[in-house]
Formats: sequence, structure tokens, C-alpha cells
Amino acid sequence: MARRKRVIFFVCILFISLLPADWRKDAAVQIADEKEYPRLVQSLQQAFAGLPAAEKAAVCVLIGYCQSRMSDPQAELSWMKKYLEEFRAAAVDLRFLPPASRQKIQNFKRSWQEDFPVFWELALEAEDAEIDFFDPPARLRLRLQVSLPCEFKLLAPDGSPLASGALGKEVETVRIPLAADFFKVASHPFRLLLTLRRTPEKTVEKYFSIELHYLFPEEVATDPVSGEVKLKGREFQPESRTETQVLSQHTHFDKELFKKTVLKDLLIGTAFFVVDATLLKSTVDNSGTSLYAKSALYGTRRAFQLAGVGFSLSALARLPRLFKRERIVKETAIDLPEARAANEALKRDLALARKKMRVQLAVQAI
Repeated sequence: MARRKRVIFFVCILFISLLPADWRKDAAVQIADEKEYPRLVQSLQQAFAGLPAAEKAAVCVLIGYCQSRMSDPQAELSWMKKYLEEFRAAAVDLRFLPPASRQKIQNFKRSWQEDFPVFWELALEAEDAEIDFFDPPARLRLRLQVSLPCEFKLLAPDGSPLASGALGKEVETVRIPLAADFFKVASHPFRLLLTLRRTPEKTVEKYFSIELHYLFPEEVATDPVSGEVKLKGREFQPESRTETQVLSQHTHFDKELFKKTVLKDLLIGTAFFVVDATLLKSTVDNSGTSLYAKSALYGTRRAFQLAGVGFSLSALARLPRLFKRERIVKETAIDLPEARAANEALKRDLALARKKMRVQLAVQAI
């Protein structure tokens, strides 16, 4: 019996040791000493995942405050954005903290709430989250809700203004005009300028993008840039073909072309031969011609002979072009009803595919 009691006692001790420590008690003790902040932040981060939402909001504020005192602005920004965005600046119970520390943390939280606007909603209207690729609306409706009243300006990537107005704690709908080439790019960045009403000299820049996800049927092969729709493995076919029938053919000698080309070269070549055979030859054969003149005329005769041969060969080379074969043909168009039927079916299927081509839109904060 005694042994059984000892076993139960040790089990209870083990169970108690495994229970999570009360983070409030640790925070109340360590918050007064900044040297303990690294250890406090570590224990709060370890306990964060298992806490209810109300306690998570308080832990976010505590960690953010500690990080500010530890001069870590990035970590401070991360935890305070979580508090302001995810938990929407919910009221937190800090009564477990010492009064002096509680007042400092309350002032720290208030400064963030008053000076740092965050989006509580940044999304498209449900009806605009999925639209027809070929019949899109003229404008997209963007839902905006911020934690602080402020004036806003919505700018396109090139800096041109798209919309402006006032935002408060109620959801506002802003309409974004769609450009003709909107679907040609899968991501569209935008810039929001928020001016706080209580501090109009302060402007906060926010960035977001509208991401496109194309929902095209599997059988469709298309490029969003061109917008041309095709069905995989199917093309339009010719609905008729032409048959050519030769009725008659004969060879024709082109006299006009003969006169312009062949006859001209023949006459020039003949002239060179005639001059060589008469004038030049008789001069060379004349006994009164000196040897020096005969030597010079010999070269001239060779030049005339070569020129005559050249023009004659040129005329002979052009002779085949003078004979032209002429044909009288008859072309008959033959209808292809099977191809026409296939094209009609393809047109119907393309029309159905176009109606199924849609685009999902989502807003992504940057």
C-alpha cells in the first residue's frame, strides 16, 4: 500500500512539472528588470502558440514593448503589426503587471494605435474574386478598412491616380478601372498613400498587388497575351480544294522577244565578222601595208573576231527562251462537307471553351 502511494505521489509531481508555467507571473516578475527582457521574450514566444486569442493579443504587446526597449525595431514592428492586424488592436488585460510598468506599456500600445494605420480588410468583393476572361467588368471593387481614420490616394504602378477619398473604421469600396491589357500580366502592383487625420503632415505608404490565376480548361491551349484560343490537337481545315484540268497546250515562238534580244546580238556579231572579213583582211593582205601596221591590224582582227563570237553565243543562249509552252486549264472547286462539319463542331467547342475561361483574383499585401 505504501509503495502504491509513493508511485502516485511521484506521478503527481511529474504531472505538475510538465504543466506550462503561468506566463503572467513570469512577466510580472521580469518586466521590472530590462536585463530579464531577453529571457522574458523567449518564454513568451514559446508559450504563444498554446494561448487563447485574448491572451495572444496581450503577449504581442508585451513582446513588442520588450523589443522596443531592446532596440530591435524589426521585431517590434513584426509583433505590433500582428497585434494591430491579426487581433485588430483588441483590448488587453494588463492588470497583472506592476502599475509603473503597466502604464509604460499602455502608453507604448496607445502610441502604436494612434500613429500606425493597418488594414483590417484589404480584399476584392466576392463577386470580383473570379471573373470571365473574355467578359470582365469595367472596374474591380476593392474593400478597404483601416484601423485609423485617414485620407487615401490609390496610385497605379506608373504613379497615375486611380482613386482617392476617406477611410475609417467602416469598410469602404474603392473601384479600380481595368486597362485593356489587364489580363496580359499575372501580377499588378498598386500603392496606397494614407494621410492620418490627426497628423495630416504624416503620410504612410502601403503596397499591395492583385494576383491573377488563370482557370482555363485542360483542352485549351492559349496565351493570355495574345488572347487567341485554340483546342489542343484540333485545327480548322480547308472546306474545299481545287482540281486543275489541262484542256490544251502548244508551243509558241515569241517573235517580239526574238527581235529585242536574239536578233540584235546576231546583227552586232555579224557586223564584227563582216568588218573583219572585208576591211581588216584586205588591208592586211595589201602589199603596200607596212609590217608595223599589219602587226597592229592583226590584234584588231582578233578583237573583232572575239566580239563577233561573243555576241553570237549570247544570241544562241537566248534562243530557248523564245519558245514558250502555253496551256489552257480549267480549275474546279470541290466541296469538302466533312471538313465543313468538323469546322462547325470546332467553332461550337471553341465558343463553349471561351465561356469556361475564367480568372481568379486575389489581393496580396506587400
